[in-house]
Amino acid sequence: PDGEYFAVAGRSTSVKPNVYIHQLKNMRLYRILRKGTDRGFASVQFSPHNKNHLAALGCAPDYLLTVWDWKNERLLLKCKAYGQDVFGIRWGQFPGMLTTVGTGHIRFWKMALTFTGLKLQGDIGKFGATELSDVVGFVELPDGKVVTGSEYGRLLLWEGVFVKVELMRGAEGDPRSIECLPHAKGIEVVMMDANENCVVTGGDDGYLRWWPLEEIDEAEADYDNGILEYGIGMRKEIRLPPVGEQYDGYAPAHIHHVARSHDDTVWLVQDNRNGVIWRYELETEQCTTVVQSHSGPVSGVFVVQ
Repeated sequence: PDGEYFAVAGRSTSVKPNVYIHQLKNMRLYRILRKGTDRGFASVQFSPHNKNHLAALGCAPDYLLTVWDWKNERLLLKCKAYGQDVFGIRWGQFPGMLTTVGTGHIRFWKMALTFTGLKLQGDIGKFGATELSDVVGFVELPDGKVVTGSEYGRLLLWEGVFVKVELMRGAEGDPRSIECLPHAKGIEVVMMDANENCVVTGGDDGYLRWWPLEEIDEAEADYDNGILEYGIGMRKEIRLPPVGEQYDGYAPAHIHHVARSHDDTVWLVQDNRNGVIWRYELETEQCTTVVQSHSGPVSGVFVVQ
């Protein structure tokens, strides 16, 4: 969190993988966290509350969630996160709180002190009447509610362990009048833009869209009539790739991940469909290509002389 160290967690089919902590300044290996999972890690994250804590999420076959005192290379807590694929882990805004997501689930964790010591206690999110979905992107709001994406283009607002509202795109000038889905395809990126006071979402349809936080806070379902959908206004949107002759051969981006600069003026957007890293400058709203490579597995290499 203080920018002095970074963690690298790998995958292996022959030996148990480790988490390697490096010093950012000189790239030297600083600590090694061993025996956290059998085959590979899906996600790791340093705690913003305790600088000595790191959470790691293992892949198949064990799906282990581990919490480490990484400076002392000591395993503090370990338990199974779920029985199917897991994608990501994130610390909550309150100490000892964690959230994990994956195939058909979201799970809310807390580090609780019990009679037998410190334990991880996890509550599975309940979709209820909402269609079940894999969860990849999510963000915790200032009041503790959570907004997640879905496979089918809806935004889900969670309160506690329940879906409170399905957020839809409202009509321009009348946000409460539902016009369409927030995205035409799945949503894998959900994050906060504090400068705009918006939740930003990135979809498989090639758009980054901004949704006002105050409208999300006000969202309420009509339980009497069994209606969970609630319309919110869209403040702005960015299309990737941008409209222009130089991008005529590109398909709509599959926005998988967004990395943000320290001052939050530049975003690097990972496009899985075109194999492109896009550079988006918030001040000018310009998008350019940084790197372009293969968008899928590389099956062969040869040398041309």
